[in-house]
Amino acid sequence: MRKVGKVRKWLAFALAAGLMVSAMSVFAGGGYNYTTISPDSNSSSGCFNPEDVNYSKGGVYYFGCYYGMYPPSDVDEGECWVDMTDGTYGPTYTLSGGQWVNECSGEVYNGRFGPSSSSSSKSDDGPQPLGDLEIIQIHQRAEAEAVQHAASEEGFADVGDMYMAAEKNMSAGEFYNNAVISTPGIENAITVGQGGNLVVDGQVTNMSATISKVTNRAYVDSVRTQQEGRVLNVVDVSYPAVNATINFYMPGVTGEENIVALQYNAGTWVNIEVAEVRADHVTLNMKGNGVVAFIAQ
Repeated sequence: MRKVGKVRKWLAFALAAGLMVSAMSVFAGGGYNYTTISPDSNSSSGCFNPEDVNYSKGGVYYFGCYYGMYPPSDVDEGECWVDMTDGTYGPTYTLSGGQWVNECSGEVYNGRFGPSSSSSSKSDDGPQPLGDLEIIQIHQRAEAEAVQHAASEEGFADVGDMYMAAEKNMSAGEFYNNAVISTPGIENAITVGQGGNLVVDGQVTNMSATISKVTNRAYVDSVRTQQEGRVLNVVDVSYPAVNATINFYMPGVTGEENIVALQYNAGTWVNIEVAEVRADHVTLNMKGNGVVAFIAQ
């Protein structure tokens, strides 16, 4: 895959920043509470924007930071809070020594009337150096933002999807379309996808076959030694039945080719009955899950 290494690097950042959070509530004074928004709790566009929230009744905790009108209580040192009193991003504070300190000015938050620069925790010489915990927290927030940006840049709706796709060595296009576009060892592979409607016992069902990438090129090499022709693609197929007629979407197939299919079974390649070959589609009568090779003779 072109960018799997890059994706895994961002995932390492995500885990270090503690992005995989669970449901929780943190309270501020007067019954004002904060509720966690997890990475997969997003809008129809696939992204969550803190500026879209009405903060009059409560705030949100998202990607390692609290967003709301009042600072949260009973939270750990080094936590981050963004003042959303005006509905937009206000000053960002970090809890240090039991006080909410403005990350930019070093001033201490002193209630709704604004921060106070006369706190005993600050000298007249200006902002004090950041502590180790504050520095770590700033780095974590920067990494979290970088991970979210990477997910969007790669075409993923959220970080969770990027993580699952990386585990399968799949791009965003492959992950969301249940397809394999490229396979190690095959130049100019023909895309193999599956859109559901498996036929089982003569009846069209709502079942789908899951198409996964084959990363071990030994499968490609071995099928080439057994079957003459051009290897179009080799994919792993799984579905919730035994015998099923499965229509594979294969853009670029004209319908004029002589296509054979083989399935890897206990160390050997076994022929699969090809039910139909037409433009952009190859239909197989399969008898079980496994690695399948499509070859044009």
